[in-house]
Amino acid sequence: MAFSNSVARRRVRVDSGPSERKKPKTCCGYGENCYRRNPLHFSEYLHPHCYKAKIDTSIILDQLQIYRDQGFTAEKDVQNAESQKQNTEDDRPVSVGNQSVNQGSDMRKGFAFRLAKASPYNFFLTAVRDSPPTHNEVLSIRFHELLDPTMGDLDSSLQINFMVELDWLLEMYKVYGHESKPLFILYGEEDDMLKNPKSLPQNITAKKIKPSAFGHHHTKMSVFYYKDNSLRVVVSTANLISSDWYNRTQGVWVSPLCPQLPPNSDTKAGESPTEFKADLLRYMAFYELPALQEWMSRLRKTDFSAIRVFFVASVPGSHRGPESEKWGHRRLGHLLKKHVEIPSLLSPSRENWPVVAQCSSIGTLGTNPDSWMCGELRGSMSQRMMRPGDMLQPPPQFRVIYPSFRNVKNSHDDLLGGQCLPYSGRTHEKQTWFTKFLFEWKSDKRHRSKAIPHIKTYARVSTCGRYLAWFHLTSANLSKAAWGKLQEPKGKGSALYIMSYEAGVLFVPKLLVNEEVFALEGERVTANKPSFPLPWDLPLSAYDADDKPWVSEYLY
Repeated sequence: MAFSNSVARRRVRVDSGPSERKKPKTCCGYGENCYRRNPLHFSEYLHPHCYKAKIDTSIILDQLQIYRDQGFTAEKDVQNAESQKQNTEDDRPVSVGNQSVNQGSDMRKGFAFRLAKASPYNFFLTAVRDSPPTHNEVLSIRFHELLDPTMGDLDSSLQINFMVELDWLLEMYKVYGHESKPLFILYGEEDDMLKNPKSLPQNITAKKIKPSAFGHHHTKMSVFYYKDNSLRVVVSTANLISSDWYNRTQGVWVSPLCPQLPPNSDTKAGESPTEFKADLLRYMAFYELPALQEWMSRLRKTDFSAIRVFFVASVPGSHRGPESEKWGHRRLGHLLKKHVEIPSLLSPSRENWPVVAQCSSIGTLGTNPDSWMCGELRGSMSQRMMRPGDMLQPPPQFRVIYPSFRNVKNSHDDLLGGQCLPYSGRTHEKQTWFTKFLFEWKSDKRHRSKAIPHIKTYARVSTCGRYLAWFHLTSANLSKAAWGKLQEPKGKGSALYIMSYEAGVLFVPKLLVNEEVFALEGERVTANKPSFPLPWDLPLSAYDADDKPWVSEYLY
């Protein structure tokens, strides 16, 4: 049996013979949706689907070969575990807030059914391999579910991302037979397959984007175009690599299906109440790529009126005047000032609602908090609608959720979980003041405390912990490169300087639930206005006295 390149790269030598190893007794929680090729994973979990697959895909063949190498040569080795698993898969509801799914019946109806139940937020977290409760959660998602036929008859797709593992991505497309359909990839870092464009399949076009020496093409977004000329947009925090979709916490927003506009529609037709269409087109145009023109034409012909979130992006460059309010933290601040109000009925001292930043990496923030984080960034994130008579108040507290060393050590992947947290120890030594702003990662309510967060979120949270004034899901970490830094070059006026490409979506209560706040619990939560599916727990958990933030040097 010939191994694929990915298996050859990842194969692990096991010195002991098959008779010396203890055979696993439990089935992999992903079942037939498992696409792992790591032999260690197959020594821990059984995969009955390998013996019953009707289609000999390359991944099934590779998995079977791993079993042969480990001495599991008969189907009887997995029958008992499979029987146990089937006996426990009933229709008991699994809930998130006041939303629930019957893990047997609802999960079999296709992802479009669950997407409809996730309205109005359409906000998911990735399923975590080693956390079984997340596998059947109504608001859990796996990448291949975005390609589910119930979502539409796929014609072609656009993937805009930072890191791409092409063999894994194509395996995802193979699940529903989409591997030969047109695929256009914009990426920042390439794997071996992308380094040689001539070796790519004919249906794949790929273009590397390099913004600057210190910036990254960090956006994580997909556009899926269907044969009825409709499309949908997906904004996430996950790279297109296998490890980002297994044991990490990632956020994914999936748009409703957006139909094609009638012929001869006005050029401004089909706009969202949030101007999502105009902002997305502005972002796409910034690439100045002829190969993107077909996709931009499709976007112009699409009705985005069903979308109720704001598109907030960053693009590299110095942005002056009105342009500075179209990108980065200035764009976020502009939208908050226009659309967000903190009701005095809920909080007489409205400015006490802290700003919470949750990220997977931190840049160079300066010699003190006011240099940038508690200066211009907090200034933008504390914006709100001002009413006549409102008095200016001191700025709110700024809190940061970032994993401690203890968080990572206790994660599903032990210290290797920290591979997606590239905060440098050298950088931290220059800003030790930052530690006092830190809170640990905790997600007990979503069964993800041990799934290291690669997700990035920002929010304004009530002091009582029951409400949100707004919530932002984004690829942007806590850095000047991502959000921008105000500069005043001599004689040129103020400019917002950004180094990286980023993209996110802003959730505002008025647009989604017609309320002044998102409720997390209590009487404001109803069937039509469900609790917001916050990915981390409240109240926040402060670092212990001896805790230290995770830095990448711990890996070495």
